[in-house]
Amino acid sequence: MIDPDEREREALIQALKSMGLLMDEIGWSTRFKDLTAEQAAKLAEAAVDGFQSSMLAFAPQISSEVPF
Repeated sequence: MIDPDEREREALIQALKSMGLLMDEIGWSTRFKDLTAEQAAKLAEAAVDGFQSSMLAFAPQISSEVPF
C-alpha cells in the first residue's frame, strides 16, 4: 500500500490486532517459517478480515432514500 490515508492506517492497525490475537494462540515464539499451512492461512485471513471490517465500519454511509 503506497501512502495510506488515515482510514487505511487505522484498518492496518486493526488487521495487526486480529493477527496478534491469533498469534497468542499459535505462540509468539513460533517462527513464520515453522507455521503450518493452516496457521499461515488463518493469519492471512485474520489480516484481511481485520482490515476489511475496519474499512467497512468507517466507510461513509450512503443513504438509499430519494432526496426529494
